[in-house]
Amino acid sequence: MADAAAPGRFNTGRAVRRALAMLKRNIAANLAWAVVFTGLPDLAMAYANQRFSEDAPFGSLARWGFLVGTMLASMFGMTALQAVIARRTALDDSNRRASSRSVFGGSSDYLALATLGLVTGLGIVAGYALLAIPGIILSLAWFVVVPAMVTERLGVMESIRRSNALTREVRGEIFGLWVGVGILSFLAAWVGGLAIDALGIPALSLVVSSAIQAVIGLVDAILVVAVYQELRESQEGSPADRLVEVFA
Repeated sequence: MADAAAPGRFNTGRAVRRALAMLKRNIAANLAWAVVFTGLPDLAMAYANQRFSEDAPFGSLARWGFLVGTMLASMFGMTALQAVIARRTALDDSNRRASSRSVFGGSSDYLALATLGLVTGLGIVAGYALLAIPGIILSLAWFVVVPAMVTERLGVMESIRRSNALTREVRGEIFGLWVGVGILSFLAAWVGGLAIDALGIPALSLVVSSAIQAVIGLVDAILVVAVYQELRESQEGSPADRLVEVFA
């Protein structure tokens, strides 16, 4: 695991090293979860778009249904993927083994995660609709709501307040890291898309595009969890033996 930190300033380089270490650890299992929560939903929505709504007028029910479905699938998929990564990381740090039958916890935990994803996701979407700036601010303030909920067993509003508190003084650094990773992800997806389109096989293009989205989703989820860990340790000096018990 990345080097421990005494309470101090958020360190972007240390957060990146944490993310790289987490990416190398359990990579096969994490990729599988990324496929389940981001790759397959992306594939399903892309196929549905091609089959049912691609040629529909923008104001039609089919087009709006597709847009809403895509937004919800992405919102809940990323929430679930971040929860899996956060749980597995916390269990690894406490030398406990994750059970595939208890990825998040009990049924109440699933409901709490879904509610958290819906509340924060819709809030951020509404913020972007208001000239983008409020959406960016909320995205940064709520950057670590999911790992906070999973690791510290918080409620929905408690998780939001916790993320607000952890990110308050370092949102500029988080924004820079977020933008940098976003640019690299965009370039990778763009180059991959060009290569696949050159083959001229629509079905293959659909599958590979969804696989690329799964990898990007995994990188994004790991980045969020790594930032959460760095925030806790830089502000509170939290070693592994002080981790709050994760979902049982």
